[in-house]
Formats: sequence, C-alpha cells, structure tokens
Amino acid sequence: MFDNERDYAPALKALKPVLHNLPGKIVAIGGSPGVGKTTLGRYLASRFNVSLIETDLFLIRGQGNMVYREDWINQVISSRLDRADPDWQRPVIIEGATVLRLLASIGRKPDFIIHVVNHDAPESEGTLAEDLKSYEVAYAPASKADIVLNFSD
Repeated sequence: MFDNERDYAPALKALKPVLHNLPGKIVAIGGSPGVGKTTLGRYLASRFNVSLIETDLFLIRGQGNMVYREDWINQVISSRLDRADPDWQRPVIIEGATVLRLLASIGRKPDFIIHVVNHDAPESEGTLAEDLKSYEVAYAPASKADIVLNFSD
C-alpha cells in the first residue's frame, strides 16, 4: 500500500520548481502497466491543480496494443498549451505505458519525465509484452527520465 506523502514526495519536490506559477508544460509519467502511473498522476494533478490525461481512456480497442485516439489527446494538450496569451497556458500531466512514443507521434516533447518502476506489478504477456519491449529499446524511457520512482515493496 502506498503512503502518498512518503512515496510521492520525491516527485512533488522535483515538480515544484518546474510547475511554479503553472507554466504551459508537459509532464510525462511512464512505466509498465500496473506500476502506479495513473494513481501518481491523479495525486500530482490534484496537488498542483492541473489537468491529467490518462491515456488508457483514449485507447482504440481492437486495433492492436497501445493505439490511441491521438487527435483527441493532442486536442486536450492544445487546449492547455497552445493559447495565444502565455498567461493562460497551463501545464498538463500525461501518463501511459508508451507515453514518449505517443507524444513523439503527435509532435510533442515532454518538459519533464517521471518513470515509475514497480517490480511487484504483474508481467505483461503476448503481443503487449513485445510492444512494450520494442518501446523500451526505441525510447529508453528510464534513461531519459528526470526522476525515477520505485514503488516496489
């Protein structure tokens, strides 16, 4: 069981200077399925009072693994970041197992990356496991992360 204050404290501390005055930035949270990305994202979005995009809500079923309604996701990001007046731009947190690939495919670059590890999470199988492995090789998300959180017991 997570102790939000203890387990999420490193992320809060790292994000405070990044999100000071709520500038228009993208915070990406990545990691394998079941490691705690969504829970962390919800916690951080609540603490900083910013929008969270849960990529699983945009999955296109029956189209393979990790295929998203990218235009919808980009529209949500645009509504927060692409405002003419920078004073009205606001940060957005986006979480997903292949978040860096998703952002690259819509022409977006994260300003801050959190990678979550949890060795107690269930292993992915089949084509999903293959897709996640190829994503790891292509994007090396842990090595690009500004902070890595380990939620293993």
